[in-house]
Amino acid sequence: MHAPKRDTYQVITDAILASLDSCGQYERPWQRSGVPLTMPKNAVTGRRYRGSNIVMLWVAAQDAGYSDNRWATFRQWAEKGASVRKGEKGTPVLWFQMLDRKDGADESDRKLPCARLSWVFNVAQIDGYAADAVPLENQVTPIEQADALLTASGASITHGGDSAYYRPGTDQIVLPPREAFTGTATMTATEAYYATACHELVHWTGPRLQRDLGKRFGDDAYAAEELVAELGAAFLCATLGISSEPRMDHVAYLAHWSRMLRSDRRAFVTAASKASEACDFLLAFIEAEAPELEQAA
Repeated sequence: MHAPKRDTYQVITDAILASLDSCGQYERPWQRSGVPLTMPKNAVTGRRYRGSNIVMLWVAAQDAGYSDNRWATFRQWAEKGASVRKGEKGTPVLWFQMLDRKDGADESDRKLPCARLSWVFNVAQIDGYAADAVPLENQVTPIEQADALLTASGASITHGGDSAYYRPGTDQIVLPPREAFTGTATMTATEAYYATACHELVHWTGPRLQRDLGKRFGDDAYAAEELVAELGAAFLCATLGISSEPRMDHVAYLAHWSRMLRSDRRAFVTAASKASEACDFLLAFIEAEAPELEQAA
């Protein structure tokens, strides 16, 4: 009795889906606001908050999306000539006031710590406060071959804001500042920056290679293009020596598009082919100068 014939596309798709199902949640490799979260401090006294107040202010900053670590009370901001915007809510911090204890037998027993609450406001909730910008520490180490590719491609690349994207209308790539990249649990800031740049660079090849995925994927064309870009980024990173092996960060990102893979067994093979085509196109820009580079396939 003959064994049932295996569907090659389904075998490959099942293997990819197994990886997607086992990977963790995608982690953005840069700070959204461009400023890493640091130890919270009082904007007026300059003192760092301590103990449970650190956690309270970290949680409040994360929930509200604050990037600055400076806080102060309503009165303290007023002393600076600034004002809390109407409708803004404060975050409680704990402090202790030493009160006299009348029944103390000696001098050491006369003071008793009493817990008090104050409400503080982040600088992002304030109007009329001019402060020096918080300097960012650049954790990205330049990679010569990767930078050479970005330059040789001739792509228009600007840095700013807290999003990474390719804008077809202006044929422009926008990346967060290099200083904003902090990496993830499995990817350094350097790898994160170049992986993101390569992802957008693959998008940039779309109109140049007449990559019309709508004919093949219909309503899933956007998801398919993202799959091509992320696979292409992984291929480029491996070829340029940015990372020596496929990273779970790439796989976690692709998990967002797993529905398309489950509904179309040929989607992954097609996307991988388009990604290789994009890599060949891009690497040709520096191939003459670096013939030792192996084409990603």
